[in-house]
Amino acid sequence: MTWMSLFSLCFQTAGAYVATITAAIMVEIPRSLLFKCGWVGALGYLIYLLVMPGHGPAVATLVAGIGIAILSQLFARNFRAPVTMFYIPGFFPLVPGIGVYRTAFYYINDNPAQASHYLLQSALIAGAIALSIFLVDSCLEIYHHLRNQANAKRKEQSHG
Repeated sequence: MTWMSLFSLCFQTAGAYVATITAAIMVEIPRSLLFKCGWVGALGYLIYLLVMPGHGPAVATLVAGIGIAILSQLFARNFRAPVTMFYIPGFFPLVPGIGVYRTAFYYINDNPAQASHYLLQSALIAGAIALSIFLVDSCLEIYHHLRNQANAKRKEQSHG
């Protein structure tokens, strides 16, 4: 990795941090959580940037989304806040806004092939975001269910 690409990586991650804090302000996240939300978005976007070159935008979004979802769950428990306070601004840097814009642009300019390409890419990215949240939440739900069952079984054995 060259110095220039390292600088670019740091600069883009810092931009994601600022964008995430801006999104958190827009959705009225409490001030005490603003900078914490920024870290969720920045670290998620850093994961995206590191995965993107070898795997493309949809896979990079899925992996970064899993990172954001895990960090959001950890931060929500640690800072005693609803997980959505970290999810919503944390995913802003990954939202495929430019893809949706390009879909409309090429559709209006009578280029259906390009419009279809960007529509599919945007749908895959949006699906990757949704799937990442679903996977992490489902895994946590299964973990809590199994832990509660084990605790109940242990309690039953100690009383029985």
